[in-house]
Amino acid sequence: ADSKSLPAGRLSAAERGRSLPITLDGQIIGYLTPDSESARSVALDETAQRYIDRLRNALLLGGLVAFVAALLLAGVLTRSIVAPVRHLTDAAQAVAAGELDVRAPVRGKDEIARLGQTFNAMAASLKRAEDARRAQTADIAHELRNPLAVLQGTLEALADGIYEPTPENTQPALDQVRTLNRLVGDLRTLALADAGQLHLERQPLDVNVLLARAMEAYRESLAEKDIILQDATGSALPQVSADYDRLTQVVGNVLSNAARYVLAGGVVRITSQSTGDGVEVRIADNGPGVPEDDLPKLFERFWRGDPSRSRETGGSGLGLAIARHVIEAHGGRIRAEATPGGGLTIGFWLPCV
Repeated sequence: ADSKSLPAGRLSAAERGRSLPITLDGQIIGYLTPDSESARSVALDETAQRYIDRLRNALLLGGLVAFVAALLLAGVLTRSIVAPVRHLTDAAQAVAAGELDVRAPVRGKDEIARLGQTFNAMAASLKRAEDARRAQTADIAHELRNPLAVLQGTLEALADGIYEPTPENTQPALDQVRTLNRLVGDLRTLALADAGQLHLERQPLDVNVLLARAMEAYRESLAEKDIILQDATGSALPQVSADYDRLTQVVGNVLSNAARYVLAGGVVRITSQSTGDGVEVRIADNGPGVPEDDLPKLFERFWRGDPSRSRETGGSGLGLAIARHVIEAHGGRIRAEATPGGGLTIGFWLPCV
């Protein structure tokens, strides 16, 4: 309000008491009365009206510009979020369809990028598992082929009358049946270990007693190959909680490998000692040994150092894989390392009772 639109003379005393006086050169020229009916009914002059119109137009234009800018920014942000998710979805669909080589593109370091990295790691793990499954299927087929071929040849010869059914002629077939039984038993043990269902009949056990019995069982077969078996076990070892049969299988598998690879005149030495919180056993030989790069592969299924994969020189390749699963099921650790001076050492640790 101003002196022209709302002069002081047009206000009552009550209205002036509620209003804000407007002064010019010390003189009251009007009152500002927002709640006055007379003030609301008074029109603004032309200059004020143009100002109000320009202000209104500026606010409308500014709001429109801000709205368009917000839409553009939202579109950019949405695209930056939706595009990686779309790529990740496409990659997931491809993996679900069996294309395990597909990987999601990863950009930046935000949560979506981390999700992409995790997905790629999962896809790589699935690829390794699938490759291992295919390789294992091929290895099993290879292991079964030779025994079955011998069985088939022997039985056909017996059926055709080429061989007489004597113990000498049936013995090769019987040996192959035993081989198949061992292979099936080994595969079943590994399947149970993979499923976390490897049953252990635990009992307090003196490891030295078990080692002495195992050495007695293998001493003769090693002596036939002119291999010396040395007993260097410690004394007064603490007891461990272990499955006697499973642990005997571990020691037997290691000694069988030593008997297969150590040359005539070689030595296999078994030591045991207490480590405070457990018992450590080491079975060392002075055979040809294994290249350092191949040491971690010793505990893989069907892995053998002999490229020809001959059973006579390389076994089935499951013995040390079973040993690793059995020791880990006991809460222990197993490792392979080079024997000082040449050869291979297999060591395992078991916790005390």
